[in-house]
Amino acid sequence: MSQLCKEKITCPKCHAEDYFEFWSSINVDLNPELKEKIFNEEIFIWTCPKCGAKVFIPFGTLYHDMSHKFMLFFQHEDPEDGKKYESFDMPEVIGLDKDYIFRSVYGLMNFKEKILVLENGLNDAAVEKLKYAITHFMDSSLSERGDKLFFEGITKPDEENKYGQIIFYRLSPNEEECGKIGLGMEKYYEQCLALKLDKRFEVNSCACVDEEWVSIKMKGLE
Repeated sequence: MSQLCKEKITCPKCHAEDYFEFWSSINVDLNPELKEKIFNEEIFIWTCPKCGAKVFIPFGTLYHDMSHKFMLFFQHEDPEDGKKYESFDMPEVIGLDKDYIFRSVYGLMNFKEKILVLENGLNDAAVEKLKYAITHFMDSSLSERGDKLFFEGITKPDEENKYGQIIFYRLSPNEEECGKIGLGMEKYYEQCLALKLDKRFEVNSCACVDEEWVSIKMKGLE
């Protein structure tokens, strides 16, 4: 179930006090409207009832998608203890299938992307490994500039792409969108196979799987 909480807020503009309602857990099957509020970021906005000032209030939440069988433990900021990539065991929950996916996610852009990746039934580790391959091998100028890739979607198959394309949009270091990259889904399937053959990329429960995680694994730092 989704759990709604309240916290008293003081308006930074007029100093009026009111309550901000935030979700400590979200079940998107029971409250599908909350997904849209995450993607348009409305869920993180508090509006002062006195002066109308809008304040962005970040909060972490547990995002549960029963239809696609995944849970995301989301926080806006990286952990201060430096343990971002230390996985933790998820206690067994009665009623959940064994093939459920559990992930830790940091950063709102990464949160939105992870939802889309898992909704599309993709292997998120393979997606991150493909992004790393694009920015470090196919076009190393992307990583040199500090550009980041984010999954956008999958196109339908056509004459040129038998299995469709996987599409990424590209953000510059100042977070401006600066183009898109599309590759045949064959490239994604190649990464899925590579993961099966390389034990370095075994994903532990509740791990944070992102492009930096791939870099750590590639460099053998664990």
